Formats: sequence, C-alpha cells, structure tokens
Amino acid sequence: NDKDYLYAIVFPIRVPGENDEQFNEIVPDAEERWKELFPTEADDPLDKMKASGVTWETFTKDVRENVVKYIGWLGCEVTEFKSVDEDEIFVLFGMKDEKKLQKFLLEEEARVRMKPAAYEWHKFQCPTDKKVGKDFVREVETDHYTLRGKDHYNDYPAFVRYTPEIDEIVEDVEETEMLRILRHALRKYCRMQLMEQVGVIRLFFPIHKWEELEELYKRRWNDPSKPLYYPKAHMPDHVAEYFGAHVASYFHFYNTMTRWLIVPGLISMIFPFVRAQLGPEKAHWLDSAFGLLMCLWTTIFLAHSKHSLNVKLLKWGMGGNVNAVTVVRKNFKDEKRGTWLESCRGLLHWALVIIFISETVVVSRWIVQYRQQIFENIDGTTWGMKNVDVAKYFKYLITANIKIVEMVFTPLSIYLSKHENHRTEMDLKNAMILKLFAVKFVLFYYPFIRPIFIQPMVEGCPGAGATGDHFEGCINDLRQDLQIFFLTQVLSAVGGLVASVGLMFWTIQKEVKRKKSSESLLSYVEVQAMLSDYDEAAEVSDYMQAVLNFGFLSMFGAVAPSMCFLCFLSNLPMKRLLAYRFSYMQKRVIPIITVGIGSWALILNFLAFFGVTSTTFIVIFAFDILDLQTGDKWQRMCIMMMFFFSIERVLGVLKFVIDIGSGEKSVSHLRIEECNDDVRDLILANQIKKVSATPRGKSG
Repeated sequence: NDKDYLYAIVFPIRVPGENDEQFNEIVPDAEERWKELFPTEADDPLDKMKASGVTWETFTKDVRENVVKYIGWLGCEVTEFKSVDEDEIFVLFGMKDEKKLQKFLLEEEARVRMKPAAYEWHKFQCPTDKKVGKDFVREVETDHYTLRGKDHYNDYPAFVRYTPEIDEIVEDVEETEMLRILRHALRKYCRMQLMEQVGVIRLFFPIHKWEELEELYKRRWNDPSKPLYYPKAHMPDHVAEYFGAHVASYFHFYNTMTRWLIVPGLISMIFPFVRAQLGPEKAHWLDSAFGLLMCLWTTIFLAHSKHSLNVKLLKWGMGGNVNAVTVVRKNFKDEKRGTWLESCRGLLHWALVIIFISETVVVSRWIVQYRQQIFENIDGTTWGMKNVDVAKYFKYLITANIKIVEMVFTPLSIYLSKHENHRTEMDLKNAMILKLFAVKFVLFYYPFIRPIFIQPMVEGCPGAGATGDHFEGCINDLRQDLQIFFLTQVLSAVGGLVASVGLMFWTIQKEVKRKKSSESLLSYVEVQAMLSDYDEAAEVSDYMQAVLNFGFLSMFGAVAPSMCFLCFLSNLPMKRLLAYRFSYMQKRVIPIITVGIGSWALILNFLAFFGVTSTTFIVIFAFDILDLQTGDKWQRMCIMMMFFFSIERVLGVLKFVIDIGSGEKSVSHLRIEECNDDVRDLILANQIKKVSATPRGKSG
C-alpha cells in the first residue's frame, strides 16, 4: 500500500477495554490547545472546543478530521485504514491530480530541472562535465540508468522555479522535491511536531517505495549478500534520486574514500612480506616513504572529494543560491533560552566532556605503566596470574577502555544534547558533533599518540637496554595495539548493524502477534511505522565512524600501513550494511536542502593537518631516519627538532598550497555554472514569450 502516497500520519484511537481511561480524560484548555495546533486558522475554533469537558477521544478525532481537511486543501488524495491491532488509524496522502499538482508547485515555488533538449530548442548548448574547444560534449553513461530506467547523461541542466508557462521545457518534479515542499506546505497550517509532542499524532513520516528500493537492490547498492562490489562513482546519483542530496552526500564521501583507498591498500598488503626481508633501518625508510605517501594522499583525496561532491550537488539541484527553510525542533522552548537552568545544563555537559577526557588520559598512563612492570618482571605474578599470561591480555585493555567509554559517553552525550534547548536541527547537530568529537578525538587517538610522543620520554619503551631515546619497543607495541583496535572497531560496527536487523525483525513479529483477527495482514506502511528514525544522532554516528577511520590513516599510516587495506576491505561490506539499514531498517529520510557535508569537512582537514605533524614526528624521532652519530644527546635532539619543524612546516605549506590551488570548485564546475547563469534566464524568457504569444487552445 505504498503506491501513489508520499506521507503517512498515525493517529491513536480508542480500543475498548484497553485504553478507555486515556480517551475518557478531559483535555485542559482545549480551545487554547486547538489554537496552538492550528495557528493560521481564520475562523474561531470549533464550538465544541469552547465547551468544558472535551474528552481526549473527541479532541483527537476532531484534530484528525481537521488535518485531513487541510491535506485536501493542498490538493492531495487521502486514504485511511486501521492498524493490524486496531489501536491506530493511518492517514496516507499524496498528489495525483495533474492540475492540482501544477497549482501546488506554483504556490510552493518548487524547483524543477530544465530539459537538456530545451537548450537546443532555444539554440544554446546544455553544459556537461566535458568540453572540447568551445563545445560541450554530451555522453551517455554506459550501464547507468535512472531508477525509472531512463538513460543517464553527463549533462547538467539548470534548476528553476516552477511556473505553468515553462511546463514544456522542464522535467517532472522529482519525488524528493515533492516530499520536501509537501511537508513544508502542511506545516503552514498544522503544527505537526507539536501534535506529535502532545500525543495527538504518534508518527508523521514519508513512505518508502518498495519497487524503487528493489531497483536499488538489483543494482546491489543495498544488497548485503554482495559485499565485495566496486563502489561506482555514479551510485550516489541513484541514492539522491530516492533519498535526496543529504543522504547521497554521505554515501558519496564513503564511496570516494573507499575507491581512493585501493592504491594505498594494495601497497600496504606487501609490507609485511617486504619488511620481513629488511633490517629495522631499511624497514623504517620504507615506512617513512609510506607515511609521506599518506600525507599527500589525505590532501589530494580531500581536494578531489570536495570538487566531485560540489559537481554532484549541481546535478542534484543543490548548487547556486538554494534557500533552506529552517525547521524549529519540537522540543524547543523560547522562554528557556538564557535561563540559569539551561546554562547549568550546558555546563554539566561540558563537565562530563572533561571528566571522560581525563579518564582516557589517566587510564592510558596506568596501562602503559602496568605493562612496563609486567615486562620487567615477566617471571612474576599479577592478580594471581603469571605475568606471561597477563601480558597477553594487557594488549586488549586499550581497545576495551575505548569501547567501554564510547558505549557510556555516546548515548549519554546524545541524550543530554537532545534535552538541551537547541532551536533548530542544525544547532543540535553542531552541538552533538562538537562534544562527541572532543571526547572521541582524545579517546580514540590519545592512547596511540602517547606511546610515540610521551612514553619514550617518561616511562621509556619496552625492550632490553631501552633508553629514553629508544623507540623500537614503543613502535612494536603501537603497531600491535593499532591492528587489534582497528580490527575490533570493524567487527563491532558490523556486529551492531547485524544486531539492529535482528531487533527489527523481533519488533515486527511482536506486532503481528497483537493483531485482532487471524485474517489481518501487516501492511508495508505499518512495518515502516515500526522502523527507527534517521535522526541527528544516527547521522553524527555514521559520519563519526568514517571520519575517525580517516584520522587513523592520516596519523598512524606510517606505523601500521596494513590499516589502509583493513579499512578498504571493511568499507565494502559496511557500505552495503549501511545502505540496507537506510532502505529496510529506518523510516525514509525526509529530503532537506544541503550544501555538502557541513562541519565534517573542517574536521577532516584538521585531522589531515594533524596527520602531517604526527607522521613527521614518527619519521624523525621514532624511526630515526637521520641516524645521527655525532654530538651528545642534547645536540642530536636539537638537530632532530630542527629537521622536524622544517619538514613539518614544508609538508604543511605544501598541503595548504594544494588546498588553495585546487579551490572550492573544479574547472568543469565553473564552466557548468557560468553556462547556466548565461543562458538560463534567456531560455525562460523565450519560453514565456512563446507561450504568451500562442492562442489558447493551440499548442506549440
């Protein structure tokens, strides 16, 4: 029952003998509550709302009828049905009538894509991503079709505001645009978030389309049974076609990173075999060369990813001056802003951030010191166990501490952020990212930074005859810890997604057992109502996983090159599982205006710069490639510091020059924008003039 409808609203209803007490309750200030839910009504509230003693059953029933009335005013067709356990009514609505659709698109200023042929009709060239001389070259992309089976070309026609006069030269409005503007139009009349908050409605969500998801499944995007599948560059176009640019931007970043890991991943595969044939000194030179490669890799990858995403956003209709409607969160209370309670809540959250950061620093030091004591007395015992056996388990403590702290802090921080008085979803998301990344940067990276930057100067490195400037033992421990952690991180992420699938099926089976009639069937829309939302917390978690992996590669690629191959290999099934989750385990994401990956781009650049510093330090001090033999300890230290700062600055400047030189937009991006800016208004003016000159009743 997903066809022809775009949204579903779920209203609670009375079930005799089960929820009589709730529906018999008297609604306090029913008239005021009604005005809050329908703030733009010209008429007074219903007479029955002015009377005292309005029951919850009457109130919810009248609200449902009023919402359906407004949906009809928008030009939508509506259908209703009861849930399988008969405690809810599902209201589905969508736009079918062509004339009503045209009127709606005009009123809501919908964005539609111009037809490439419209450029030719008006004697212009449609811009593409390929230009030879003065001419754009249009090419069909082989084996690349839209979800509706049309050929996919490399052209980039402009997006324009809809008017009936330009019907002939524009494509049909995209479903993602309809979802966006239909929600916005309904919110003009009905405060849907407030209704959900007070319990008048239970859910308001966009409807998944089974046939389109199955088409994505056939193309192996969300098929977890085919994990080893090359992440094609055009696949995010299909994601944008169904989910919108917001979700497609994430998968574009994920796909691009996976493809770019192929070269360093393949190179890192041979390192264990080559390193075994080399002495420590030559092996360090090999690792240093790989570290330099990763410094260049992170810089060029980020520049390419930025350019390719910006061009994709043009194709998805997010380029140029696209204005987004700010959505106020349903939990926002303006009267709470600036209060002592809200200030104390924010201070408490930051205090927890400091506490968890401190815990990571203290526990990391304790692990290093205790590990040292065990190796110094390897024949002794600790906690009633032989130190030989304890040493085997100690290498897992760093990973265990990271996972435990993450399991505690992440849900706690998300809970506190959601209960803070952030006005918009973007405000909430930025607050989440700032606090979560502050803790996770220390939690995930400090235990691995310490063995190289701090331990050699404080506790010393393990190994016979180790001195303050001897790094070999620390490098071996770090390499082992990184490999264990990275493998654990991958397995835990996959395990979490698999567990979510199992939980979803259990929830569905539980609902089926509650059905009132043995002949009742659970509809597809009802199944979707039981799925989880893709909220700010889920989005931050998805990005955080990929960004943290990028940080490990940029900072510690020289020490453990095998992480590149592990990351590439794990990204393949992870992407399939994530796509499966978006398609079958979560409600459909409401498309929103997006201009990229937001603040994550700044974090990625920060990690890339920090990776340059970390890699340079490892190469100069840990690998000791200078191999200075003259002078005392402090003279050698001064020379090494001079080389460290010089090389680090040179690499930093090189990265900065590449970033600045590449610019925000590629050459093809600029050409597309310039061409559309030059001819778009001319085409529209010619078309409007042509339509105005055509007598009524005649076409062309």
